[in-house]
Amino acid sequence: MAHSGLIVDGPSIASLSPNEVGADVDQIDLEGATIVPALADCHVHMADTGYISGERNLSATRSYDEFARALSRLEASRYVFAGNYDESSWKDDRLADAVPLERFFPDSFVMLTRVDGHSCLVNRKTLQWIALPPLTKGIERDSGGNPTGKLLLDANWRAQFAFFAALPEELRRAAERRATDLALSRGALHLHAQLVGFERDAYAAEIAALRSLHGAKFYPKICEPDPALAASLGLPYVGGDVFLDGSIGSCTAALSEPFLVSMDRQAPGSGSLNFTDDALFAYFAQAETLGISAGVHAIGDRAIEQCVSTWERVLGAAPTRNRHFIEHFELAREDQIERCARRGIYLSMQPQFDLLWGGVGSMYEQRLGRERMHAMNALGRAQRAGAILCGGDDSPVCELSPLTGMEAAVRHHEPEEALTPAQALTMYSYNAARLAHCETQTGTLLPGFAADFVVLDRDPMEDGCFARTTVLQTWSDGELVYDASILRQAQDRLSSA
Repeated sequence: MAHSGLIVDGPSIASLSPNEVGADVDQIDLEGATIVPALADCHVHMADTGYISGERNLSATRSYDEFARALSRLEASRYVFAGNYDESSWKDDRLADAVPLERFFPDSFVMLTRVDGHSCLVNRKTLQWIALPPLTKGIERDSGGNPTGKLLLDANWRAQFAFFAALPEELRRAAERRATDLALSRGALHLHAQLVGFERDAYAAEIAALRSLHGAKFYPKICEPDPALAASLGLPYVGGDVFLDGSIGSCTAALSEPFLVSMDRQAPGSGSLNFTDDALFAYFAQAETLGISAGVHAIGDRAIEQCVSTWERVLGAAPTRNRHFIEHFELAREDQIERCARRGIYLSMQPQFDLLWGGVGSMYEQRLGRERMHAMNALGRAQRAGAILCGGDDSPVCELSPLTGMEAAVRHHEPEEALTPAQALTMYSYNAARLAHCETQTGTLLPGFAADFVVLDRDPMEDGCFARTTVLQTWSDGELVYDASILRQAQDRLSSA
């Protein structure tokens, strides 16, 4: 329902009727702009988003040579980190390798993460420093048995955790601040931050650091299968990137049928599951008992089946009231979608995955073939089944931009999977608030709710076009935390100086 304005009283919305405004109240004429609830990103990696910015973002490279040239422009320092390369978008048939790392940064500790984060490249110095046990799963080797510098599976995660743990804290805090400022400029006030790879006693400090960042509202997800730890920190949710499997791009997702290609120069496989059924049951059962919302990362249909089947063991025939959730949910069968809907399992999905990798000739088709490509990211089927869809961008995998995510949702490559504009907005606002356990305070525009809203330059509900829509302002609890006009004025002053 459209309204012609709203009244803000301190941190709250007082009314949606401008006629109720009293005397001596400041009034702002938005000159035809549109107000919507503040947007959310239900799956974001804050520090990684800040780290992979500017020249460190390799997503624009379209060939091996461009990849190498982009690396040559990076400053050689003690730690060199970059990411978001994606060979599936390259115009040649080559794969990224560690050769440029040895050429340009022989004396630095260097790591490059693939766009999905499920594989990485390191130079010899870094590999020696990390000191992975020789039998660690995922160390790619050449025909002579020597490590190539490409890491997947367990080797990838061990290396990433060790590398990021070694970075100075001030670099991490600066990266989180950059990511927060970016989020606010995109209207993303509510940030479900994925906290991965910390020592258990470090989570409280990381949560406090995020919540000290002015402007945004954080919902930290401890990515450990430990509901009791979350409860001890006062969190009603746990998990998120608790990896049941890997990714489609790195050919590590757990599938019922093999990939068409391989990333390790071996015969194509079907991926693998990271949890036994019993270990996953113990995680889910404890969460249900404690009343904690538990989430997992599940991309392939075999991983999704393990997740859904385990929830059925825990819950029986009854739906849960604890808002358990599955992240990504990319290659899902019809029956898996319906079973999630029946048991109240929330689906935290990323429409931009289809924007990046859907359609003919895409990465999905390269890895899976056309039949399975058509089944990816089933937003429409999930919506029709009655599942609760929540929107995220998995930044820095995708652009930190809910508007781009909503555009991808309404322009899905598979027409039957497209959402309406209203459904897309709900996915990134009210449903996200439900996942965050705060739908009685925010996520919609109602009297008594927090004055959390975004001012847009146009109404995307009229034509369903989010791509041509710009965020003008972001408000949090009645406070203006982002103003595009101030930024433009500053840019104008700099350009005229």
